[in-house]
Amino acid sequence: MLDETLKKLLLKNAFYAAIGLAALIVVNLCFGINDAGERTVVQYPTGQLFVKFSPGIYFKGFGNTEIYSDVATYDFDKGGSAGKENESSLKAIGVAVRYQDGGTGTVFGKARFALPTDDETMIRLHKDFRNKNAVAEKLIRTVTEESMNLTAGLMTSEEAYAEKRGIFTQWAEQQVASGKFFTELKSVVEKQEATNEHLTRNIPVIKYGADGLPLQHSSDFKMYGIKVNGFQLTDWDFEKKTLDQISRKREATMGIITAKADAERARQEALTAEEQGKKNVMVDRYTKEQEKIQAVVDAEKEKEVAVTKATQAVLVAEQGKLEAEQKRLAAIAYKQEQILRGEGDGEYKRLVMSADGALATKLEAWKTVHIRYAEAIEKQKWVPEIQMGGNAQSGGSAANDLIELLKAQTAKELKLDMSVKGN
Repeated sequence: MLDETLKKLLLKNAFYAAIGLAALIVVNLCFGINDAGERTVVQYPTGQLFVKFSPGIYFKGFGNTEIYSDVATYDFDKGGSAGKENESSLKAIGVAVRYQDGGTGTVFGKARFALPTDDETMIRLHKDFRNKNAVAEKLIRTVTEESMNLTAGLMTSEEAYAEKRGIFTQWAEQQVASGKFFTELKSVVEKQEATNEHLTRNIPVIKYGADGLPLQHSSDFKMYGIKVNGFQLTDWDFEKKTLDQISRKREATMGIITAKADAERARQEALTAEEQGKKNVMVDRYTKEQEKIQAVVDAEKEKEVAVTKATQAVLVAEQGKLEAEQKRLAAIAYKQEQILRGEGDGEYKRLVMSADGALATKLEAWKTVHIRYAEAIEKQKWVPEIQMGGNAQSGGSAANDLIELLKAQTAKELKLDMSVKGN
């Protein structure tokens, strides 16, 4: 009984599992999920094609699907590193090219290509190439490498090495994006260094239209709506023979440049020496001129100083003469003043003496004489200190007599009349 129950349970679970698996298979066959950065081309059982561009679920109805990346990358750098996250990326270690002069080399870089964004163009691309690998190998790689080689054929190895790297990148990108250039042959005459002969050869050059723009073939990328949204060339490699040739030419060119530079330097040094000599002559000349001018200025200065000194001496002499004249006139005036003063004083004294008989003078003289007499008499001892008898008045009388005698003599000499006269 238990075994039967278990069997029924197992059968029931198996039935449900089968239903779930069937449902899962049906869902997987009928629905799909488009990831970001990709687009899915769906072909229904009826043959109808549908492109799912946006991320999310889409109905595929038991149809076939093919997934493409929105952007394909072609990495041909030296490391050969393509984006691992992008399965449609191409990987290569450089692109081999051949230049106009037959030299070979390798070009390194990276390019990015955006696939079309409309149903019609994407369906046409899918119909022609069927899958992303075919688009990458048969379209992107072919167009890119062909354009690179056509670009290399428009220049020599030396030009690509030295002067036309920027033009190489420009021309290569232009041909990848818009189509190959139309070219034509042009005859050029080149001088052979070994034989010193001139050789004429034909080289391909870009053909331009009436508008001055390069003429280009139809572009496969334009036909399939593919756009170049990134193109960089990072490096160039050349074969050893080319590098040796470029090195020899560079050394020869450098020698020529060095020789020209030496010659130019010598010429410049000669010109410099000549100009320096002219400069020295002019400096000496102007130095002499300055000395001459300075000498003239000094002479003029000395002359002016001498004239000034002479003028000052004359003025000083004139001033001295004027001062001497003033002193002389002052002396004359002083003399006349003194004479006048003397005459005035004499006349004054004469008049005074005439008026009072020179009484004041006489009195002064009389006074002075008597003072001296008094002083002399005062010193004498007219009275004896010891009286031995006789008349005691004799000494005093003698003194009085002497004094009276002197007074009379003085009055006589001075002719002084001491009497008071009436009117």
